Amino acid sequence: MLQALHIDEAKGIITAFDERFLFIPVALIHSIEDKLTESFGPITATSFQYSIGKQGGAQYMSIAKKSGFNIKQSGGLEQIADRLGTLGGWGKVSIVNFDLEKKIARIRWTNGVSVRNRKGKTPVCHFGRGILTGAMEQVFGRKCESLEVSCQGKGDRFCEAVIGEPAEITRLAEQSKRTSD
Repeated sequence: MLQALHIDEAKGIITAFDERFLFIPVALIHSIEDKLTESFGPITATSFQYSIGKQGGAQYMSIAKKSGFNIKQSGGLEQIADRLGTLGGWGKVSIVNFDLEKKIARIRWTNGVSVRNRKGKTPVCHFGRGILTGAMEQVFGRKCESLEVSCQGKGDRFCEAVIGEPAEITRLAEQSKRTSD
């Protein structure tokens, strides 16, 4: 990404991979999250963050495809995670498991932008999880959902999401709920 980064100071524009980007402080993301929660309540705010993230993830993959990254192979996804995820400031992103045939992936990240403290009771990375889900929808060519199975916001060592077809994610969520009860 650094090699593809172009700053046009005269126009006030930052571009990378032939797309315009915005350099913003993480506090702005926190303000948006807080305002959504304050205005609509935590459940609706979570849904908005996830949905907005999914749209953004699809855009990231569109940029990746235009830039020549192979989005259908694990190695290409690792490059995308490094270049557009990690170097984009979203946190250290890595592909733990990827199965194109089964249409399921497990993606891990640390230092995500939504993690503010490590004492919560529930996962907090709705926006980031949405980005990853939207990205994987482009890879798999179908609708996906995700389940955050670890979160630094709860005190876990890393954040991790399983992303796949909605029926499989629902099955995993129900299985996880039964195990925790």
